[in-house]
Amino acid sequence: MTNNFEQFARNSIQFRPSDVRLMFERLHSHIVKPRMTADELHAVVAGLGFVSVEAFGEHIGLERRTSESWARYGLSRDAAQLLLALLNYRSRLVEAMDDFEKTTQIPLDGFFETQQLP
Repeated sequence: MTNNFEQFARNSIQFRPSDVRLMFERLHSHIVKPRMTADELHAVVAGLGFVSVEAFGEHIGLERRTSESWARYGLSRDAAQLLLALLNYRSRLVEAMDDFEKTTQIPLDGFFETQQLP
């Protein structure tokens, strides 16, 4: 990850008037738009196959304090959209794996478990 001040300085040099709209959208997303609640997050994480937000965070390499914060306070709208997209992707992948398995009689779920893929 980059240092916030370094990133801000780099982005300031490249600032364009059209960036104002993006800046306000970012503020709106973090301040005004509803957050994913902790309960909703627990349901999504369970849908991804994890027993807790902390277990999910550990599996994907999050700092412990980040996953603890998410478990208590939920997620910002931006982060929630990304997580929901991952859940949707996983559902489509499981469906495709089932179709593949029915057609070929070759199980893929064991491979995913062995490779520790969600």
